[in-house]
Amino acid sequence: MADSSNGTPNESSRPATHVSGFFDCLRALKKVEEEAASPYGKGDPVVAAKAKELRGYREVFLKAEAPRRPKLTITERKADPGAPVPVQIDFSTALQFYEGLELSLSRGGLFIKTDGLLPIDSLLEAKCVIEDEDVSFKVSAKVIWLNPRETQGRPAGMGLKLFRLSTIQRQLLTDFMVGDMPAAALANLSE
Repeated sequence: MADSSNGTPNESSRPATHVSGFFDCLRALKKVEEEAASPYGKGDPVVAAKAKELRGYREVFLKAEAPRRPKLTITERKADPGAPVPVQIDFSTALQFYEGLELSLSRGGLFIKTDGLLPIDSLLEAKCVIEDEDVSFKVSAKVIWLNPRETQGRPAGMGLKLFRLSTIQRQLLTDFMVGDMPAAALANLSE
């Protein structure tokens, strides 16, 4: 539809933003942010409104996920205190894994919401399982910080630094975080 006064498209002619899930929302947000950064999108109030709307959807999805916790299981106790501790981390959804990556204070990290904290500097051999995607992968990690109780909106848990990740594995995580990589591809994170 065109506005009869000046022949330009009006807002009602622009397609509405529809997202069917969290990762669909991430992909749409990335496209809108790219459009907003282009010479044609800079300063466009409709593009800015779309980006704001999609960020709002993203926050709604994350708030709905916030009360859920992954299941952390120590699969074997090692006699050597310096040896890596084998653990399994069961995420019920890919969104729960995404949230763990986002809650981490550093890139290449993962925050695990749990009351079962391990000591700082503990080395982990972590098998991560994303149940709704039927995906599992193994990563090496180190406990680098703890939050023993919920404070200032941050849940109780521990921050892990993922290490021994190749450039390709790091890019896979980055692509997953912006919605460019499906959760099934996370199986390629195994060392």
